[in-house]
Amino acid sequence: MSKDSTVTVSQAQAQLPKQLNKDSFAISRHGKVIGVYLSRDRIEALIETMELLGDPSFMKALKDYKSGKMKFVDMEDVKW
Repeated sequence: MSKDSTVTVSQAQAQLPKQLNKDSFAISRHGKVIGVYLSRDRIEALIETMELLGDPSFMKALKDYKSGKMKFVDMEDVKW
């Protein structure tokens, strides 16, 4: 989390409705982070990422993509 996405406990209490519009933010007390807020969308994205990273076939496809071995085709050329 970046410094501008960290608020103090007092700021969080005073501006909670505004803060909840953010995707995530940290709450600090005396300069130390004591809590983190993550939106539902952010949590769901993290869970989806963990599920993908735990899937061997996805990891092989990712490895192939990164190494340039994956071939891409236009959707019009896909035969169903």
